[in-house]
Amino acid sequence: MIEKEFIIENEAGLHARPAARLIKLAGSFLSDISIIRDNKTGNAKSLLSVLALGIYKGTKITVRADGPDEITAMYKISKLIENNFSEED
Repeated sequence: MIEKEFIIENEAGLHARPAARLIKLAGSFLSDISIIRDNKTGNAKSLLSVLALGIYKGTKITVRADGPDEITAMYKISKLIENNFSEED
């Protein structure tokens, strides 16, 4: 299991469009991927679960990946978050 902390810098936070990009990416991995905000944990493969965390600009989150492809998953998710959820590589 690996974890990494992020501060969400995206102007609109993790609303529908960036959340959908994250869920699509997370869903492409076998590993269990969670997003933790304060003491609440959401499944990164579920749009409702992610939106229910109420993540706004400046929110600190932890991404946790646990499974056979956790390192690749964390790398790709880190890139997505660090690029403010833009689809550019």
